[in-house]
Amino acid sequence: MEVDKKTAEIFSSSCFWDLEKTKLNLDNSKNYIINRVLCRGNMSDIKLLFNYYGWDTIKEEVVKIKYLNDKILNWLSSLFQIDTKNFRCYNNRGIF
Repeated sequence: MEVDKKTAEIFSSSCFWDLEKTKLNLDNSKNYIINRVLCRGNMSDIKLLFNYYGWDTIKEEVVKIKYLNDKILNWLSSLFQIDTKNFRCYNNRGIF
């Protein structure tokens, strides 16, 4: 699918099953979109995510995400070489 579209419609339905994807702007909702794609997307979705936002933007945004499951958190920590304690979601443990 084309990466030059500016809405979340480029991603599979599993990422945004509960929303109308055409109303989510990729630039205005990047933290939300990055979170959803990393947690619910497939490998094609993750490739599209990196193609659109780039390594640096995703690295900057993932540390701000409020909740990530342990598997995703550890994968991102390893991928970006960031200690898990530096993620916002690590500090929010026990709140839910």
